[in-house]
Amino acid sequence: MVTRDEALTICETVLAHAKAVGAADATVSLRGTQQSHARFADNRITTSGRADDLQITATVWVGRRRGTSVGNDPGEAALRQLADEAVQIAKVSPVHREYLPTLGPQSYGEHRGYAAATANVDLNARAKTLDAALSTCRSAKIVGAGFHSASEVATAEATANGNRRYFRSTNADFSVTARSTDGTGSGYFSSDHFDLSKLDAQQVVEQAVNKAIRSRQPKPIEPGVYPVILEAQAVADLIGFLTNALDARTTDEGRSAFSGKDGKSRLGEQLFNEKLNLFSDPMHPELPGTPATAEGVPAARLSLVRNGVLENLAYSRFWAQEKKKDPTPGPVNYILESSQAPTSMDGMIKGMERGLLISRFWYVRLIDGRAIMLTGLTRDGVWWIEKGQIRNPVGNLRFNQSVLAMLAPWNVEAIGVPERKAPLMVPALKLSGFTFTSVSDAI
Repeated sequence: MVTRDEALTICETVLAHAKAVGAADATVSLRGTQQSHARFADNRITTSGRADDLQITATVWVGRRRGTSVGNDPGEAALRQLADEAVQIAKVSPVHREYLPTLGPQSYGEHRGYAAATANVDLNARAKTLDAALSTCRSAKIVGAGFHSASEVATAEATANGNRRYFRSTNADFSVTARSTDGTGSGYFSSDHFDLSKLDAQQVVEQAVNKAIRSRQPKPIEPGVYPVILEAQAVADLIGFLTNALDARTTDEGRSAFSGKDGKSRLGEQLFNEKLNLFSDPMHPELPGTPATAEGVPAARLSLVRNGVLENLAYSRFWAQEKKKDPTPGPVNYILESSQAPTSMDGMIKGMERGLLISRFWYVRLIDGRAIMLTGLTRDGVWWIEKGQIRNPVGNLRFNQSVLAMLAPWNVEAIGVPERKAPLMVPALKLSGFTFTSVSDAI
């Protein structure tokens, strides 16, 4: 993996040449990745591989005109060519109306999301993990497919105004899809962590296999509005659309779910259940975030929703200047949690009179940004609950559901313990109502 000194030397070389050929301002970024993986399908290992990559991006400004060039060769001649190309592109580009001078020196902490055990994955240990997963599938007479991956990423950036940063992080993930041999049952489960030693691969396969067994021979069910329990994976499949909407500029321009009347925002309004908190925290022990935002602003804890009240939106450097505010120090990750003691999954089920348990969603699409209205399908396990007990699996359904209505004060009944689903940590949710519009023949 490219070291700090190597990465910043590459960036400095490009910066120096860009200045020499006419760039008034510039930023050079580098991203090095090393990823190894193993894949299995039909209860047998199918592929195993490793990929190394290096991407170098030069962005320059010449008379407020911007040019960008991308390469992957760290040789000095190639780096000079990269700078030349960026400057030539800038000279023939239109004026960049939102140009801001690049950042000067900043103070950053270390990225806490790095583990040597992940960066230097033990291939023998991985083989044993996959062998145990395959054994579990075969013993249960379930057909399994899965993907095990471990990666290391190094990022660096240098600006003409003196900003320098370098971060290193790791991530490991394991996902399994399990199918019953009669083709009627399907289960899925995944887990990830920056530290491979904390990833419980056996739990992943057991959960997937168990869901496949329990979802066999589903009974048909009519679409409609049902009380639901969404497992953490199902919540993660939807919450990304909410976090994408937490942008100050689109809100101020009237293009967001959080835009109010007369050019105002809905900041300070009780939009969500009073037990819900949503925040970003680069120091979170289970989901450490990058110590800098994408624009290089030093990251810090940022509350977005507190006790159901919309508290902050994300301001870019440009939009913060336009509105005479400070750019926000995030978000660099998202943690959704309850301000009160969480409810266990068993507790949610026992407390439900009638409703559905949803494992996950699939093929989710945004259909109305102003309401964060989504459509998609259930997948890999839906079960009917009656009088506090899971009675039987049911067929898949298509939904049309607003995330704002889903998390509204009157709709959230219980909140579970947050689970890592990078870049999110989200809990299971028990909801009073969720709208299903049609049936699906998918398994």
